[in-house]
Amino acid sequence: MLLRIGFCIVAIGLASSQQSVIAAEPPVPDDIVVFHDLVYREGFSRQWKLDLAMKKDMRGRPRPGIVVIHGGGWIEGDKSSFASREHGVPGNIVDFAALGFVAVTINYRLSGDAPFPAALEDCKTAVRWLRAHARDYHLDPDHIGAFGNSAGGHLALLLGMAGEDAQRKDDGPYQDQSSRVQAVVSDSGPIDLVDQYRRGALREVCDRFMGGPPEGEQTAAYRRASPADQINSRTPPLLLIYGVDDGQVAVDTADRFVLALGRAGLKDVSYYRLARVDHCPYSLIRVPHLRPVVDAFFVRTLTHADTAGR
Repeated sequence: MLLRIGFCIVAIGLASSQQSVIAAEPPVPDDIVVFHDLVYREGFSRQWKLDLAMKKDMRGRPRPGIVVIHGGGWIEGDKSSFASREHGVPGNIVDFAALGFVAVTINYRLSGDAPFPAALEDCKTAVRWLRAHARDYHLDPDHIGAFGNSAGGHLALLLGMAGEDAQRKDDGPYQDQSSRVQAVVSDSGPIDLVDQYRRGALREVCDRFMGGPPEGEQTAAYRRASPADQINSRTPPLLLIYGVDDGQVAVDTADRFVLALGRAGLKDVSYYRLARVDHCPYSLIRVPHLRPVVDAFFVRTLTHADTAGR
């Protein structure tokens, strides 16, 4: 059942907690090429690499891009989760490339390497790298989206919502390029890190990610790291996917976020709120009807009518 509430679409319904069966597909279709372990920043970190998938045919208009950010509580995970169709994971770069996007999945510094804002700075650098190499990959630099699940969803939201000052406050390369994205999909990304810490479900991982608890001056850092505190007039189109039975990211934080986005006057926000579904309905639970929803969102917000699917 779909309910239209003002500017947003709320999907409330039942979904099985069982993973959907993905039909057998070729790992990489003949018309798509995948580049592995491209270095988006030189230096000491082994995490500064990405995988890129695109169609081999580079005729026609440049194609929009999608940056895929893996989850793992900011303490683990790897870009390989979304680098192929091997495990049937929705949101993989091969499927996005088949839709006509230049899709990349990135690694970034985890909490064991450096606390916030290191992970976000790496995501921003990867977006700037993509724009700097637009001609190499037949990319439209004006239309780049971000998708992430769990901790990756949190980082994707911050990519889209960070103010202009935050867009520039890092020492990464390609500073002549923008790190802003034009559309975001969050699959159960944490929204309010102070709330997450206080509830306890993610207290330890928040503490490690932020380098301490939200006390004293550190509270301001938690707010800078919370999408709920970054709502602004330049917030791009958002697609939010959350499960009512999520034991990690409480659905009421998403409810409050959607209401705040509405009060701020933002028009292009879609909210899928699924009953009896746990963490990451799209990428981990793999609710079947969400796959076309995500695809359609990116096609609508990022593509020209004559380039979709090419």
